[in-house]
Amino acid sequence: MPSPKVSEKQKLCISCRKCCEAVGIYIDPENYIETKRELARFYRARGFHVTTEDGLLYLTIDFPCPNLTKRGCAIYERRPRICKTYSGLDDFREHCLWSKLPEHRNKKNK
Repeated sequence: MPSPKVSEKQKLCISCRKCCEAVGIYIDPENYIETKRELARFYRARGFHVTTEDGLLYLTIDFPCPNLTKRGCAIYERRPRICKTYSGLDDFREHCLWSKLPEHRNKKNK
């Protein structure tokens, strides 16, 4: 039986696994009384990796999916709908390998 054709987007997703291995969020320091530096110190003390992008704080924390194995997703065929429709671009922006694709390369993500 021939193997199913895998798109470039799927290949990038399989090789990256960023959204399966970590949780990433952006926060706007303008919404806080504390300075950006104080916020970064606060989140770093709690285990987050903190960087600054476009004036926002980008927080990531290693928190792998319990279904992720060295070979990939253990429940891929029956994975939840969110895993099928989720775009790593939403939370990981240029850290998601999909951002390297021509259709995403020149776009600013939300």
